[in-house]
Amino acid sequence: MTATPSNSAYTARCRCGSFSLQAPNPPLLQLTCHCEQCRGASGQPSSNFAFFKRAEVQTTGATTVQPYTADSGAQTYRELCAACGQMVMDRTEGFPKIIGVVAECLQPPYVFQPRCHVWLQNKVSDPVLPEGVQAFERGMA
Repeated sequence: MTATPSNSAYTARCRCGSFSLQAPNPPLLQLTCHCEQCRGASGQPSSNFAFFKRAEVQTTGATTVQPYTADSGAQTYRELCAACGQMVMDRTEGFPKIIGVVAECLQPPYVFQPRCHVWLQNKVSDPVLPEGVQAFERGMA
């Protein structure tokens, strides 16, 4: 179960604090992605995302957008804080009603608990998958 902040909202911030995001309800899905684009944008072997209803998310601060064609073929947009360059959000044409928030940007007491790992065919290392977490060689099937 994901912890809920005392103000009943989920807050995300970039490392410099210039960008912030608020979502009133818990994420619909949490996952770890191992695709090449996520690795390139984050500089990490994988990226952790919490997906929220796009219509409920409010943001402040400027972002720069990096467009990608995802491994699925869908057009995807990674948004980085315009001030510090940290990746903060992921949007994809394949799922227009949700927005991915980089889990490490979500403020405590949020606890990241992925339901699955996706695009394992592109992994650069062997991830340790907690018990009960699904694994998909490609996107979620």
